[in-house]
Amino acid sequence: MANAHKTEGLEQFLIWLREDIAGEIDAMDNYQYHIDAIDVPEIKEILSHIRDEEKEHLAELTDLLRRYDKTQNDKFEEDAFEGGTSSEEASKGFTVGKA
Repeated sequence: MANAHKTEGLEQFLIWLREDIAGEIDAMDNYQYHIDAIDVPEIKEILSHIRDEEKEHLAELTDLLRRYDKTQNDKFEEDAFEGGTSSEEASKGFTVGKA
């Protein structure tokens, strides 16, 4: 039986995009867990490289989401750091998972 609530076009793309973003975050977390659990430098280095590629994928997918979902982009643009740390300052701070 066909899905009566089928989503099409751009809305379907945005659903898939959000699912892909969630998958990238899950992959990054899994790689980090494995990196933290092993003491073999070569393995840590390779897994760190793969984890960092997942971070790049996350950035690329987030850029797509911002470009095609106006409401989501507006949320990114809101001054979430008013009275606190700017996003530029935050980017210079502590980062989990540096090899």
